[in-house]
Amino acid sequence: MFEILFGIALIVLASKVGPALAHRIGSDGAGPEVERKLQALAQRLQQTEERVMTVMADSHERLVDIEERLDFAERVLQQQRTQGKLGQGE
Repeated sequence: MFEILFGIALIVLASKVGPALAHRIGSDGAGPEVERKLQALAQRLQQTEERVMTVMADSHERLVDIEERLDFAERVLQQQRTQGKLGQGE
């Protein structure tokens, strides 16, 4: 869950800060070194966003699997209760 929230926060921050930084640097007539660094940062940001999306997808898959297992366990317990194999809260 932490990974998902961290990823969302990172994407939101990047979507706000990145364009503002690029505009500021571009409007100041930045030299080629600054432009190269900006491109490198943009590439790292894209890679990070891709990793975050992968983690989010993996987390979602794991959550769905856990929910399915919980549903199965609840069904088995309910079935055993109705067959009288388990006590009624004793």
